[in-house]
Amino acid sequence: MNSISVANIANRAKGLESGPISPEEVELARNILRGRDGGVVDAIQIVGLCGGASDAPLLEAYLHGEENNVYAEYAIKALCRYLGLVERYRPLLRQWMKNKDDGFRRMPAIHLAKEYFRDFEDKELGRYLIDVLCDMEDGCRSAVRGAFVDIFKLKDRLGDPFGLYFDDWDKDTTLIVNVAASEFGHPGPTVLHGRAGH
Repeated sequence: MNSISVANIANRAKGLESGPISPEEVELARNILRGRDGGVVDAIQIVGLCGGASDAPLLEAYLHGEENNVYAEYAIKALCRYLGLVERYRPLLRQWMKNKDDGFRRMPAIHLAKEYFRDFEDKELGRYLIDVLCDMEDGCRSAVRGAFVDIFKLKDRLGDPFGLYFDDWDKDTTLIVNVAASEFGHPGPTVLHGRAGH
């Protein structure tokens, strides 16, 4: 089966095209992951959306190492969001969110903050993410903004709920920071260029 067919299966798995996914098609995706053949991103998505917890080791093989830089974000999303295994990977997500030296993994981990904080309290990490949002030079500010908007269900309260014009600082950001600071017990972040201070 060629990569176009695998892409078609992935589109059906994601609901972008109609039609069921057969067990044989899921097994094809597993074999792609085992062999590291073409179509790995599509295969990760298929296994994440249509597989089960027993597929975690296949996906874990794509989390670490430079050779997996382009796959890690898809693998962690499949494990945490699609398969619902966030409890198992929470320590890894936390580590990745705080690792400023790994852009391939930090932003995808922050995008999974809603899953991370679901039914789980980690005020220290919440305060850290507030500081990221307040650090005007941190490349993950936008990811944190989006995560907080989802976590605190703020879309209806914002002028720009999706952050399309989010660049510097605005009223929406002030509201997001205030809500997050109240939730995570932040003493009051200060916006700084280069780092957030208290």
